[in-house]
Amino acid sequence: MLRRVLQLLAWLWLGAAGIALACRYSIRDTGFVDLGNSPVRLEFSCGPAFPDAVRAALARAAAAVLPDSNLAFAANTDARPGEPALLRLVDAAGRTLPVAGATALPRTADDAVRLLESLVDSPMRERLRRETLRAYAVVLLVEGTDGAANERARAAAAAAIASVARLIPGMPKPVDVAPQLVVLGPDRQAGESILLWGLGLDPAPASDPRLAIVYGRGRRLGSALEGPLITETALRERLVLVGQDCECDLDRAWLRGPLVPGRWDRGMQEAAAKALGFDPENPVVRAEVGRIVERGPQAGQRRKTAGTSQALGYSEDSVDALPSATDVAEAVESGRRMDGTNAPAAAATRGSAAARPLWWLLGAGAGTAALSGAWLALRQSNR
Repeated sequence: MLRRVLQLLAWLWLGAAGIALACRYSIRDTGFVDLGNSPVRLEFSCGPAFPDAVRAALARAAAAVLPDSNLAFAANTDARPGEPALLRLVDAAGRTLPVAGATALPRTADDAVRLLESLVDSPMRERLRRETLRAYAVVLLVEGTDGAANERARAAAAAAIASVARLIPGMPKPVDVAPQLVVLGPDRQAGESILLWGLGLDPAPASDPRLAIVYGRGRRLGSALEGPLITETALRERLVLVGQDCECDLDRAWLRGPLVPGRWDRGMQEAAAKALGFDPENPVVRAEVGRIVERGPQAGQRRKTAGTSQALGYSEDSVDALPSATDVAEAVESGRRMDGTNAPAAAATRGSAAARPLWWLLGAGAGTAALSGAWLALRQSNR
């Protein structure tokens, strides 16, 4: 009898360790890990007769400016005769954005550096990096020329953010700062064409507002929303996903959104590591998160999308209607009352959330070692 009890306890300890490791990262965490799957090429094409000095100036500027960014410089001197020189951005999907034509190409080293600096930084991209480091996520609203539609989109975003903010304390890895609404007005969009293009949006002005959820080091969650598709329900469902355990069976396509072209230097890496409780640049972390993001649902699991109640953690026979924000909030609040915790207590423990898996693993290991010792002692006594 004692032997069976010891075996059962050993399996329980090992199961606890597996659960701890499975819950180590949230979907928000994965956004800070560079998986190398969102490359943006800065392509320069010219003919063999193009001045060597200009080509060399661009190459030197790229070597100085781009190492701390997700842009990679590539020169092509095999352009057809008579074809004008061109500097452009090309993303992983093959989308292009012309940056400078033959007449606008930099002619000096200083001009080349200034141009490339504008490709990796801008006021709005700097703000997004600052906000995603401290906040749960950023809801970026790109306003259109339709004022009434802009107001409806603002109201939907504000309501969704308020609803999700109430749920964050009960999530696997709570974040102190709720999602932030950032608005990009029509008058500033011309100077943020690279940001808009990087998010998969047309840089040209539009009549309807457009919206993207940005998290981590500038990754877009899912697809962008436009016009009447910007609703409180759609935004709430997507925002909830950001705080979920990345081991869930969510369709991994939601985690492979484009990464905004931009700078991510050592200071930002250190700030991210401090905020997350782990180093997202660690090769082991990158390999582990890469495995999670790329593998897809496990055998026997159904893919979950943000447009279903399953994405919010529900499993029902009927999916005719999604749970309301009130339903979700009440469910989370009920869970808190049952386990005797409250929001202030949860907030007080957030700082140690990242370290919990390690303590679980150490505890599980110690428990397993103790049980193994007891098992050996039992065998010796029976001889």
